[in-house]
Amino acid sequence: MGYRKVTIEQLSVIWTQKKAGASNRAISIALNFDRKTINQYVKLILEQRIPVSTPYSEVQKLLANILVINKKTAPVIDKLKLYGTEIRALIVGDKSLNQQAMKAKTAWLVLKERHKISDISYESFKRFIRDENFCKSIATPTIRIESAPGDEIQIDYAKMGLWAVEGNNRIIHAFIGLLASSRFPFVRFCLSQDQESFAESNVLMLEFYGGSPRRINLDNLKSGVVKVNIYDPTINRTFAELCDHYSILVDPSRPASPKDKGKVERIVQIVREVWKRLTALHPTATLDELNILVQQWIVQEYGQHKHGTTEIEPFSSFEKVEKAYLKPLPKDRYVASSWTIAKVHPDQFITVKKKLYGVPAEYIGKTVQARIQSGFIEIFYDLKLIRSYTIPNKGRAYLKTDFPEYGEPFAIGSYASSLIMKAGNYGMLSAQLINLILESGGQLSIRRAQGCLCVIQKNIKNPFFNNALKIAIEEKTFIPDRLKKLFEKQSVQLELPLPVSDLGLSMARDANYYANP
Repeated sequence: MGYRKVTIEQLSVIWTQKKAGASNRAISIALNFDRKTINQYVKLILEQRIPVSTPYSEVQKLLANILVINKKTAPVIDKLKLYGTEIRALIVGDKSLNQQAMKAKTAWLVLKERHKISDISYESFKRFIRDENFCKSIATPTIRIESAPGDEIQIDYAKMGLWAVEGNNRIIHAFIGLLASSRFPFVRFCLSQDQESFAESNVLMLEFYGGSPRRINLDNLKSGVVKVNIYDPTINRTFAELCDHYSILVDPSRPASPKDKGKVERIVQIVREVWKRLTALHPTATLDELNILVQQWIVQEYGQHKHGTTEIEPFSSFEKVEKAYLKPLPKDRYVASSWTIAKVHPDQFITVKKKLYGVPAEYIGKTVQARIQSGFIEIFYDLKLIRSYTIPNKGRAYLKTDFPEYGEPFAIGSYASSLIMKAGNYGMLSAQLINLILESGGQLSIRRAQGCLCVIQKNIKNPFFNNALKIAIEEKTFIPDRLKKLFEKQSVQLELPLPVSDLGLSMARDANYYANP
C-alpha cells in the first residue's frame, strides 16, 4: 500500500460508497486514488466489521485505527527526536547562557560533529524541525500608522544591479517614493545617490504627483541628513533648500529604524522584481527608456491592483482623493545645487570636485562654503559671498587682483608676505632666509620657501638653530633637503665627546665638590 496521506473523511466516503454497493473501480475514479490503494483500504475497512446501522461519529472512530496501521515508519525522525531538546536549544538560542540562535544548516553541522552522526541528511533534518515548529517565528503585534491624504511621502533608495550605460557597467540605484495614504509610488532609476541626483529625483517625484505633501519621511542618507541625531538632526543644505522651496517639512526617521517608513520599505522588493523583468524584456534599453517603462508600470499595472491593506487601487485612491490634498507646486522649478565646505590652503586656493578656485589672502586657513549650481560656483564666508566663478573645464579659476606679484616690497596680504610673517615667529634669521628665497619670485620659490619653513619648524629646539640659519643665509641654502642636512650636521658636532687624558680625568671633580667644600 502506498503512503499517500488519507483523511478520515476520505475513508468515510469509501465506507459509505461500499455500503451503497459501489465498485472499487468507481470509488478509485471518484477519489482519484489508485485502484490497488482502494482495494487495500476496502479490505481494511471490511476487516473492521462495522454494522450498517452504526452512527457516523462511531464509524469515524473505528476508521481512525486504519490510519495508525498505515503510518509510514521514519527511523531517521525517531532518531532525531532523541536530540529534540538539544536541537531546539541550538536553533532558538538561550540568552541566559549567552548562546546565539543558529540557522538550521549550522545546527545540523553542530549536531553531526557532536554526536558523530553520518546517516542523517540535511533534508531529513529540515523536515524534522519544520514538523516540530522549531523555526516558527514568534508572532509580534504590528501597529500600522495610517496618514491623512496629502500628509506624508516616504522615500528610500534600493540597489538594483549592474547595467550598461554608455558602454560601461554601472551600478543602478532606484529612488522610490510612496504617498503614505493612497500607496501610490514613484520610481526613478539613477546612477548615483549624491545630493544633486537626490534633489533632482525629489523634484521629478513632486512633478509626477503634481503637488507637494506636508512632510517627507526619509532615512539618514548623507544626501538628506548630514548629522544623525534622534532629536536634532542636521539636514543637508541642498535638501533643506529644496524642501523650503516647496514648503515641505523634513521628517527623518530614527537611526536604524526602517519600520518608521515601513510602507516604502515594503515596496522595495517589488521594485527589484520589476527591474529584473524590464531588463530581461528590454536588454538594450537606455536608462531613460527604463524610467519611462517603470512609470508606465506604476500607472497601468501596480496602480490598478487593489492594495492588500487599503483594499483600493492606489492610482484610483490617488486621483480621486489624495491628489486634491497636495499643495500646488510653485511656478519656478527648483534647480538642484550642491553645497560643500573647503579649507583655504596657504596658496589661497580651495579644492572643490578636483578643481581649484582662488580667494583673497585674508581667508588663508579659514573654512568657506561653496555652492555649485548650473555651471557656476559661489564661495561664501560667514554667509557673505566673497567670490563667484564659472566652473572651468580644467585647471583653476582665480582673480589676478588676489595674487600680487612676489617681490620687493612684498604686498600686504599676499601669500609671500604671509610666509615671511610665519617665519618671523621663529626669529629674524628665519624671516631673513625665507625673504631671500622668495626674492626670485615664481611658484618654484614659493615651494622652496614652504619646504624650508617646515624644516625650520621641526628644528626650532636645535641648540645650534641660529648658527645653522646664519650659515644657510651666507651660503644661500634655499633647498629644503640641504637645509635639513645643515641642521643635522650642527647636531652631530654637539654630540662629539671632548678628548680627556687619564691624568686629566683623575683631576676632574664632581660639581658637588665645589658646591659643598
